Amino acid sequence: MILVIDMGNTNITLGAYDGERLVYEARLATARQRTAYQYAVEMIDIFRLNGSNASDYEGAILCSVVPELTDIIANAVNKSTGKMPVILDSNTDTGLEIAIDTISEIGSDLIAACVGAKAKYKMPCLISDLGTATKIIVLNENGAFRGCTISPGMGISLRALASETSQLPNIRFSAPSRTIGTNTVECMQSGIVFGTAAMLDGLTERICDEMGYGECTMVVTGGYGRCIVTQCRKKMVFDENLVLDGLAMIYYRNTENCNI
Repeated sequence: MILVIDMGNTNITLGAYDGERLVYEARLATARQRTAYQYAVEMIDIFRLNGSNASDYEGAILCSVVPELTDIIANAVNKSTGKMPVILDSNTDTGLEIAIDTISEIGSDLIAACVGAKAKYKMPCLISDLGTATKIIVLNENGAFRGCTISPGMGISLRALASETSQLPNIRFSAPSRTIGTNTVECMQSGIVFGTAAMLDGLTERICDEMGYGECTMVVTGGYGRCIVTQCRKKMVFDENLVLDGLAMIYYRNTENCNI
């Protein structure tokens, strides 16, 4: 098996792959104060809970959008598996053409998502990644990365509402039964959930018009994706493990024992 790690600003997602098959997926909270030893202990516990141990892992790959934690997580992987992970960046051989102004600025999680989508879906493709930030990624008809949009994520937006106002509470992400709310919770749920869905519908339409795409595959991934995809008016496919799949593909591409 190989271990793949997607380190985001809110969560660290771990996946174990046996070839193309995702054996298990688990999440840790991103905590900047933790040490490599603390993360390693948590990883070992995750291995045990899923019936594996360090010797089961032949290698690992890591993508990170938290630079101050990248080396800490890499060392934690080494302590827990005995293997230093491949660290994905803009110089890694991914097979992905990147057609933007500054290649070094692209997040490694976006690269992994693009690699996964290029292998799994018809091009052109728009990938809506709903995590700490909301990103809409553009892959053209040849599968080249052409750019993206970045907006505040649902969690950030909700925390801003709750912390910057006196009377608005934190709420659970859930679609209300109607758009026009008649109580505070319903009003906030409508604004956050339906507002995000409407943004995806609107921005993807603008992107398709700008790029001249008559037909386009639309994929949704990320922590908040499941809640939103059913509220979009455009047809969108929810792919929970798109980034992990892409990471596994990149790992195998960069090792001799290529199974994919």
